[in-house]
Amino acid sequence: MRVSSELFLVAFATVVVGGLTDQWLMASSLPFLWLIWRFLRLEGGPPVLAFAMTYHWGQNVVGLVYYSLTGRKPLGMQADMYAQMVLIGLVCVAVIVVGIVAGDAFVARQIKPRPTREIALGWSNLLVFYFALLVFRGTLRDYAWNISPGLTQGVLAITYIRFALFYLILRRLVFLRRWRYAVMFIGLELVMGMIGFFAEFREPLFIAVVVLAEQFDYRRASHWVSVGSVATVMALAGVLWIGIRSPLREFSDQLSTKSTSERVEYSAALAQDWFNSSAENKLDGVDTFVDRMWDIYYPALALARVPSVLPHTDGSIINAALMHVLTPRILVPDKADVESDSLQVRRFAGVYVAGPEQNTTISFGYPIQSYIDYGIPMMFLPVFVYAFFRGMAYRFLLRVLVHREISVAVVTVIFWMTLYAANKSWPKMLGLSVTMLVYLGGFTFVIDRYLASSAEALDELEAAAAAAADADHRARPQMNA
Repeated sequence: MRVSSELFLVAFATVVVGGLTDQWLMASSLPFLWLIWRFLRLEGGPPVLAFAMTYHWGQNVVGLVYYSLTGRKPLGMQADMYAQMVLIGLVCVAVIVVGIVAGDAFVARQIKPRPTREIALGWSNLLVFYFALLVFRGTLRDYAWNISPGLTQGVLAITYIRFALFYLILRRLVFLRRWRYAVMFIGLELVMGMIGFFAEFREPLFIAVVVLAEQFDYRRASHWVSVGSVATVMALAGVLWIGIRSPLREFSDQLSTKSTSERVEYSAALAQDWFNSSAENKLDGVDTFVDRMWDIYYPALALARVPSVLPHTDGSIINAALMHVLTPRILVPDKADVESDSLQVRRFAGVYVAGPEQNTTISFGYPIQSYIDYGIPMMFLPVFVYAFFRGMAYRFLLRVLVHREISVAVVTVIFWMTLYAANKSWPKMLGLSVTMLVYLGGFTFVIDRYLASSAEALDELEAAAAAAADADHRARPQMNA
């Protein structure tokens, strides 16, 4: 379908949704969603960019959709300028899409495609490495925090290899239509993600959606059911996590000494209590879940105060983030930590929120930080530059890695982890992006090259054996003669 025809349909859908719901702000987000799926399905790569940015987009509009469906006002709507903050977030989504496409095209012109191998690891090695990382992930994290501070982030980044291995396992199982085993692996990750301090179930469920999307056929009802089932599980798991996370974190120190089965039993008991609670309590949980995703309230308060009460900071926030990233702790062990997001919320939003004193951080995302630094329209320039380099990294990894399985797995993990969150601050977003590329990308590159060299050596041995056999076959008639 031509772009002009698609634009007409998108405009028509926007008018219809706006007219039927009288929620024109929500309806105006539809062209941004179309932009994501029209231009981020880049050739030769997994659909991770489109899904990550769809989640990013969803975090900007989830409160509007929730209010339209239920009539319950999220916290964000209590801020006078929430609508303007939503529009700024949506424009950031569009700028990221344009930047990624431009960066991808730039590298695609510089590095030509090369022949690739599909299979990288045998089933036995794949399962052994996956279960080893799953079982010892807590030990690896403890080790990361106890070694030199300069290596902590690197070790933590390498632990994400488990998600790449999970992707490979699930991808093969779905391709082979081993649905029972695929569900078992998803269930295992879901359970393990519900017993820790963080919501670790989110990444495996997202990976499951990407795997299904890679082989999605809209003509098959079973494929629609599979995607719908995973999406439903994601929503229910998110709400359930909101309901049980407080007691889990409150007793995290005691639970850390318990066995995995005991922690599973404790989480299951908390989940049972939540399911047995009143309907109003469940609705309160959904409200909290929406407020957690729709992180608009404090940015909207800051938007109203800058520059009328406080002046723009002329790039000080982004410059501090860049300096923090460009001075690695391994070289500067005593470098200062970046300012807490909570302190920025207090200063720019004018609200005293929990902060370092309570071991808490209230997120203050990159869109409002960019606005505070530069205002409109210059705030969108650093967003574009960041997205341009992300697009370059995306195509670079797909072109330099030899094994197709490895490249799509590592690209999926890196770009989901670094692009999905609309409420990440510049220091966290830049730091995670660089760390994942350098450590996880670098480690993957070494493994890929090792496997490729081993495969080439095996090919040479097989070719030599075949040549020797052929020479022997030709020599036999002469000897007989």
